[in-house]
Amino acid sequence: MKEVFNFSGKNVLITGAGSGIGRALAIAMIEAGAKVCIVGRRIEKLEETKNLMPCNNEQCYCYSADITKKAEVDALLYFLKENLGEVDVLINCAGLANPLSVEESLTDEWSKQIDTNLNATAYISGQVIPNMKKNKYGRIINIASVNALVASKTLARHAYNASKAGVCGLTRGMSSTYAKDGITVNAVCPGLFESEMTKDIMENKVVVATYNKQIPIARFGKLEEVVYPIMFLASDIASYITGQCIAIDGGMTTSSYI
Repeated sequence: MKEVFNFSGKNVLITGAGSGIGRALAIAMIEAGAKVCIVGRRIEKLEETKNLMPCNNEQCYCYSADITKKAEVDALLYFLKENLGEVDVLINCAGLANPLSVEESLTDEWSKQIDTNLNATAYISGQVIPNMKKNKYGRIINIASVNALVASKTLARHAYNASKAGVCGLTRGMSSTYAKDGITVNAVCPGLFESEMTKDIMENKVVVATYNKQIPIARFGKLEEVVYPIMFLASDIASYITGQCIAIDGGMTTSSYI
């Protein structure tokens, strides 16, 4: 059987790799033989990720950038050309998830979330696609959220809802445009996972119990339970899957969300 998780010879770019899903993906990709560039705003968090890699971390390049800014995206592209090479696999994982209602839509924080979650995904994708088209090969995986599909009755996360729903729409549009070029574009919509982002929630047993009532599997996910499906979508074997927004949520989106 073909090795699904063999990424030897593949160049992988992962944004938002300083913690959580992005960090776990970076470590897994290095273990699978890929050459990886990890991007985030805080270089110390990226270096933490690199230092957690049990092997081959000389194949990992760290680059600090605010990918919502054109000049920094341009500088990243130059760095990639000089170090990583042409990108085969792009995983757009950078994101912000602070509570924010539509009543605050004229604030800088609203713009920041839209820029980070949606616009930066478009910026980075748009810059790596030309080489993917030339090579007739590419894998793009966008990290959306269950918040693209369902909404909370008690916590206003309107900027997050809108931006992650936008990521799903962008994914479908890109997939249709670039399928003829050998590029697949998919999104995953993670539910609640044990990570740095949910650390405070995990420490509150009452909150955890409340959330678990909304999850048919009745627990938070483990990071490997979202990492491996993403790696599958990034692999050669997933060549006939494109334009999909896949919820990885323990069944949360099959029921009423809190």
